[in-house]
Amino acid sequence: MILARLRRLLSSEQDSALKQSEVDARLACAALLLEVSRSDGSHSAEEKAAIWHLLEKGFSLSERELRTLFDQALEVSEEASDLFAFTSVAKKNLNQEQKVALVQGLWQVAYADGELDPQEEAIIRKVADLLYVSHSDYIQTKLAAQSAT
Repeated sequence: MILARLRRLLSSEQDSALKQSEVDARLACAALLLEVSRSDGSHSAEEKAAIWHLLEKGFSLSERELRTLFDQALEVSEEASDLFAFTSVAKKNLNQEQKVALVQGLWQVAYADGELDPQEEAIIRKVADLLYVSHSDYIQTKLAAQSAT
């Protein structure tokens, strides 16, 4: 009886930890998208729309959940002093395919307003390096985002 209760407790803690890591990964991805958007000194409506679309498509969230995620990401992004907090969570919780997709999303945000700022490109390069995304994937994602605009 005690053993069964312990198993249930451990099982619920693991489920909770899994859900928390998923929430953390979503928040980290959203914050990185916002970091690219804010890096050139402006946060255009096109970039905001691109971020919204990427989060909606990537995480299948309700509009309420999406708004909450966006607001939380904006808050933590404004408070962050560097990218490491976000990239370390993404690196730990995303598989390689998801990391490449995140880098492509960063490019989509950078190109959303019609021009690529050197600051945006520098942040994307840094994020790709911190996530161990290969240079060839970095270039392919850039070209894919560029041709989509």
